[in-house]
Amino acid sequence: MFTDIGGPCEQLIAHFKQCHAAFLEANYDEEMLDNGKYPFVLKRRIKGGLGHLSNAQALNIFMEHRPVFMTHLFLAHLSKDNNCPELVGNLFRKYACGSQIIVASRFVETPVYQIVAELVAVEVQKSPRSPIQVQLCLF
Repeated sequence: MFTDIGGPCEQLIAHFKQCHAAFLEANYDEEMLDNGKYPFVLKRRIKGGLGHLSNAQALNIFMEHRPVFMTHLFLAHLSKDNNCPELVGNLFRKYACGSQIIVASRFVETPVYQIVAELVAVEVQKSPRSPIQVQLCLF
């Protein structure tokens, strides 16, 4: 679950790359925030390093760091005033590549989903004197 982080960081990216499913903040549309009613100071805090992720920042994380086995992405913590569920959902669905995109509502419970993680074989060590050792990981 990645919300209220201000901006993408190395820890977010490292953990995101291991997710079969994730909740990712897509708090605001930059144009809606810029043209909205919030005072400048609040807009600056929201966009700042201690604020929220924009749709564009969240999409970049998804496109650049999504693992091939990610089946579900839940977009969460949308601003009531500076985002639109249809806008962000359509934006992400263009780049879903097989991942199911779910926009979490602020008004209605999200249905229950069962995420089934498949075992991924990762080669750990290969030596001419010993057989290949394989580590099975749930990511």
